[in-house]
Amino acid sequence: MYLIVFMEKKKIIKELNQEFNNCEPKKILEFCINNLFKKKIVYVCSFGTESAIILDLISKIDPTLPIVLLNTHFLFEETLEYRKQLINIFKLENCTEILPDLNDLKKNDKNNDLWKTDPEKCCEIRKVLPLEKELMKYDAWISGRKSYHGAERENLKVFEYQNEKVVVNPIIFMKEERIKNYFVQEKIPRHPLYLKGYLSIGCTNCTAKTLNNKDIRSGRWVNSSKTECGIHKLEKES
Repeated sequence: MYLIVFMEKKKIIKELNQEFNNCEPKKILEFCINNLFKKKIVYVCSFGTESAIILDLISKIDPTLPIVLLNTHFLFEETLEYRKQLINIFKLENCTEILPDLNDLKKNDKNNDLWKTDPEKCCEIRKVLPLEKELMKYDAWISGRKSYHGAERENLKVFEYQNEKVVVNPIIFMKEERIKNYFVQEKIPRHPLYLKGYLSIGCTNCTAKTLNNKDIRSGRWVNSSKTECGIHKLEKES
């Protein structure tokens, strides 16, 4: 029975991607927020270097849309301040934080140094598990991934299916130059660390200045094969 439902959803996702291929981000978001998912969609926002674009669009569509930040307790102070700034600028009314479970931290990372020995496990208890719990309230969530970031993101589509949820990537096809122009045209401030050479920003322990400007995420998990935190794991057909 599950396989039948899964295949039906995959078919719907394929049809949505055909319909919304090359559509403007605002049109994608309007359809998802006002029609397709209504009150059952959330924006999972990192408040990173490019998050403000989706926040700006949401503010023009529905400023009451739920927006959540995965606060791992290892975020840069600049990120938290930038979050406050953007919420105020866009007058967003429904922004919350998701925190790791205290019991998970006591059991697995009581010294706050798990990131050194097992970064995958660290991401799991500080990001993956809290997000899975939060997403039980929703049918879909919005992601800010872009294909120009490369690696696993290069071949993503607007709509993906992950862990029985639909993931919407409204700005997946926006190129770096257009993103830069958007900030200028809309007069939106950049993340303070972006101005210091951090083109992709995560936790303090696992983020460095971008090493190669042609590889946006080259400052993440430096000297490691790890490229993603684990919240993006697409289900594959068997």
